Amino acid sequence: MKLNAIVLTALVGLALSACTTTPTIPHINAGALQEIENLKAYPETTSNKAQLNKFSDKCIIEFTGQLESGKVVEQWAFKGLTLISAGTATFAKDGTSTASTFDLYAPEVQKNFLSLRNNFAKDALAQCD
Repeated sequence: MKLNAIVLTALVGLALSACTTTPTIPHINAGALQEIENLKAYPETTSNKAQLNKFSDKCIIEFTGQLESGKVVEQWAFKGLTLISAGTATFAKDGTSTASTFDLYAPEVQKNFLSLRNNFAKDALAQCD
């Protein structure tokens, strides 16, 4: 019985120390800077919105919209004028999904990013420098 109590105490101590030594996540979300609804987008979507979110080291625009075939979610990470990463996920009505990253150097991707970013207020974007 004493051995079980010692083992249990040791396990609880290890669990507590593991919880207190968990590293912190460096990308703290500082909050939403602005949200825009019903943007003109390609491909055409209905009831879409884009939200500009500030993180400690970058900003992310999250675009969501309804396609005829399902829901699309795009994320565009950037700092200042520099696009860092971008990708899309599509959630079809049949329950399947696909995801892909964008080629950051493709002219069409850069054009889409600038078009999307230009929907936000200059003072909100200034916080992304």
